[in-house]
Amino acid sequence: MKKLSLYWLGGILLQSCAYIDGCLYTPQMVNCYVDKGDSFPYIAQFQKVDSIGHTDPQKRWHDAYLCGGEHENNDLQVKGVRSKDGSINLEVLNKFENCMRAKGYHRFWPAECGYKNPKWDKGVCNE
Repeated sequence: MKKLSLYWLGGILLQSCAYIDGCLYTPQMVNCYVDKGDSFPYIAQFQKVDSIGHTDPQKRWHDAYLCGGEHENNDLQVKGVRSKDGSINLEVLNKFENCMRAKGYHRFWPAECGYKNPKWDKGVCNE
């Protein structure tokens, strides 16, 4: 009887697990890893309101430069945003983002942009 109970319990536990699309679903947790590719860089999160997903990258870089941004290794760095100890100066960051907003840009969060992989790209951000 004890052996039968163990088999029954084991069967119930096995039936409640599933592996679907790279995710292991168990009764108490989900372990997922799906390689969605690279995410969009910080500069791509800024989109002109009238051309979301099709913002002119050269104009955006120019506006970012006027707001205090620097173009380093195809990535945006905001002048003075990091202190010597590596912490972020939120005042400088907010000033940059407010300047970009004043130039007609909306900043999207990374989750709103999606990924560069066409399957996971939400069509909101562009490089």
